Amino acid sequence: MSSAAAPPPTKKSRPNFRLDAASRALLKRFMDDWVWPRWREVATTLVLTACLAATTGGYPTVIKMSFDTLMEGDKGGTLWLVLAAIIGITALRSVFLYFQAVATNRFVFRITTDMQKQAFAHLIAADFARLSRDTPGRLVSKLTNDVGFIQTALISGLNSALRDSLSVIALVIAMLYLDWKMTLIVLGVYPLAAIPVAMISDRLRRVAKRTQSELGDMTSLLSENLSGARLIKSFRLEDYASSKLDSSFDQVFTLKMKSVKTRARLDPTLEALGGMAVAGVVAFAYLRISSGISTVGDFMGFITALLMAAQPIRALGNLAGRVHEGLAAAESVYGIIDEKAAITDKPGAKPLTISNGAITFKNVAFAYEPGGRERAVYDFSLDVGGGETVALVGRSGAGKSTIVNLVPRLFDVIGGSIAIDGQDVRDVTIASLRDQVAIVSQEITLFDDTIAANIALGKLTATDDEIVAAAKAAAAHDFIMAQPQGYQTVIGDRGGRLSGGQRQRLALARAILKDAPILLLDEATSALDTESEQLVQDALAKFTRNRTTLVIAHRLSTVQRADLICVMEGGFIVERGTHAELLAKNGSYARLAGTTYTSAGSLAN
Repeated sequence: MSSAAAPPPTKKSRPNFRLDAASRALLKRFMDDWVWPRWREVATTLVLTACLAATTGGYPTVIKMSFDTLMEGDKGGTLWLVLAAIIGITALRSVFLYFQAVATNRFVFRITTDMQKQAFAHLIAADFARLSRDTPGRLVSKLTNDVGFIQTALISGLNSALRDSLSVIALVIAMLYLDWKMTLIVLGVYPLAAIPVAMISDRLRRVAKRTQSELGDMTSLLSENLSGARLIKSFRLEDYASSKLDSSFDQVFTLKMKSVKTRARLDPTLEALGGMAVAGVVAFAYLRISSGISTVGDFMGFITALLMAAQPIRALGNLAGRVHEGLAAAESVYGIIDEKAAITDKPGAKPLTISNGAITFKNVAFAYEPGGRERAVYDFSLDVGGGETVALVGRSGAGKSTIVNLVPRLFDVIGGSIAIDGQDVRDVTIASLRDQVAIVSQEITLFDDTIAANIALGKLTATDDEIVAAAKAAAAHDFIMAQPQGYQTVIGDRGGRLSGGQRQRLALARAILKDAPILLLDEATSALDTESEQLVQDALAKFTRNRTTLVIAHRLSTVQRADLICVMEGGFIVERGTHAELLAKNGSYARLAGTTYTSAGSLAN
């Protein structure tokens, strides 16, 4: 026989009767953040719950009085008093049950709604890089599915930890009053349920974490496939998309069934123990009644209390599992709330002051991966004079869009600097910087709202006349008036009821309405037909006059009008000059022009 000591049992082999330190800390933080600040609502709920428990505890005593009166006969006309007591206590219990349910749910819904508000506000204010890291579907899942788990846990917690606990206490007091010896039998049996309940709760938390993660993946896939309906239909990918979603649906189903099966073990366990307790009570009561120590009324009142306690006891058994699920979800939501933004205002940052809107790029470097060797921009230097239009051209991946994103600090440079009128963009407030910049990109963002509301995002206080003027400047007024409700036409999710060119003109109108001194155009005319493009170019020629404009363009007309054209390759500027000067050099720009100009007069990006 080996003398070596037996290895200690692993953590998984021991039932977790209590929350671990991390879970306790998370629960304390949740209580401090969301529960205790609403102590008045907590107090109201507690008072209503205590009243409900008191009426619940009084019910078995009324039952005892009823059976005693029936067994002994109506001596002294007490039957009417008993009947009145039954009606009165049930009526009171009904009233308290209603108000307690309303108060509890209002309290819980207020907390979860405030959590969603705070999480969304924190998320939408986060760095653009952070928002790009997760899919919209996964983020939506955190704000809906995970908060739903918290809501369920809170309702279960309040109903079980308060209502059911107080009800059980009240019923145990009633049982002690009716027959303390039989009560000891019951109290000796039910604690045996603690071990299986703890083991089941441990498993529930592990399953809950996996379920919440898979729900996020499923929501993300669902969002991607629905938003990519055009691609799916045109490439006949319906079966492929369905098979991917089917697999995710099945995985969520499997995890939910694991949770159901795990939780379903609790009720049979408690039911069996309850049956043992009832059997013991019946046997003991028979002996006491037959010997004249107890009455039938005592027995019926006691059994009523015992049966009434069964449901809240089962609920208390399920409480640990619900709490673990809620804590797993709270951990996920706090992951959003706690994440610190990397792009923030410096201490003492001042508002940006615009004199002529000159932009200076000095040895700018940037990489999308932190610490990454592969940089999108290397040693980029450029002076854009106030009121000038500078075009960036080059093949895909040259770093053009990166430069545009660095100006309003959607990302921060990792080397060099960007200054506007001599003020480093990292030294001014983000709000003032972005107020002075308008962006129109190839990826157009429109909301499922009216045309007027989408244009007004450029200036929320804009009047109807200002909105119409901006639309006319973007050559959008005519097609808007052709819509069923004109400017009040709802355009659908992402503007899906409009053509690509129409969506792009609305984005231009929004930028025109903002009337910022610095304009960034990232393929802003790429989806326009020749006729619309000519209208928009004429509008832009007026709008960009005396306005600093940085353009990423593949339209020859836009390139030709620029004061300066910079050709980028691999994050560098390899050539710069006017259209005529660059063609005369017969270098990179001339090669691009020679190979990519089309009959429509376009320069590929």
